[in-house]
Amino acid sequence: MRFGFFDSDGLKLRYFECGEGEPLILIHGLGDCIEGWTFQYEDFSKHFRVVALDLRGFGMSDVPEDVNFEDFARDVKNLMDHLGIEKANLLGLSMGGVVCLEFYKNYPEKVRSLILANTLHKLPEEGRAMFEQRLKVLESSPDMTRIAEFIAEVSIHQDRQDLKEMVKTILRKNNKEFYTKVTAEIGKINYEDLLPRIQVPTLVITAEFDVTTPPSLGREMAAVIPDAEIKEVSNAAHLAKLENPEEFNRYVIEFLKDQIFGSSED
Repeated sequence: MRFGFFDSDGLKLRYFECGEGEPLILIHGLGDCIEGWTFQYEDFSKHFRVVALDLRGFGMSDVPEDVNFEDFARDVKNLMDHLGIEKANLLGLSMGGVVCLEFYKNYPEKVRSLILANTLHKLPEEGRAMFEQRLKVLESSPDMTRIAEFIAEVSIHQDRQDLKEMVKTILRKNNKEFYTKVTAEIGKINYEDLLPRIQVPTLVITAEFDVTTPPSLGREMAAVIPDAEIKEVSNAAHLAKLENPEEFNRYVIEFLKDQIFGSSED
């Protein structure tokens, strides 16, 4: 179990590594960081070599002037090169799922499987109002306080103040200008043409009460990706990895064991 730093386009980015075996790279969502996977490390590291990173601009990584999803995908590729990983299983949550799709588009030979959790391949029309609301809150706020409170409320379904405080603490540390730029980039994405061309085992994870990336969006993605599996985490909203980590982790482990090792048994 160790933290380290690596170079990506001249930026100093942080990563974390634990466990041994088949590589599983965890890619966080907008405003999140390595610490956001706290409830996953113990379970995942029993079975896999787990690697997580702070993408450029987030956590303890350097903040660039500008960014796009190709840059984020290159961060993952540069981390793999740094660690000598030829091919990996990628798990991305929310914006991290978008990074997974961009990574697959650019480096398909480096992907063994994809796990797309609480994510999107395009901004659906029914979700544009909430997206615009987020941008307005960001633009009218002097710092990250208001948007952190807003996201904590919509992303956690259960009456869990501890989880909401955890989310707010992580989000408040973000650079607001950079966070706003990335939010605007999310509004431009469209991977409709890529989904039917995905040729690696893929698991789509949704959550029962997710209003940010609703289950219907996950079902739409899974219906187009060849042979994709889909699972729905119960009693959870957008941050299913925090609200119901037992179920979330089980779906990931069972999928990887079945697809990579041919067995979901312990």
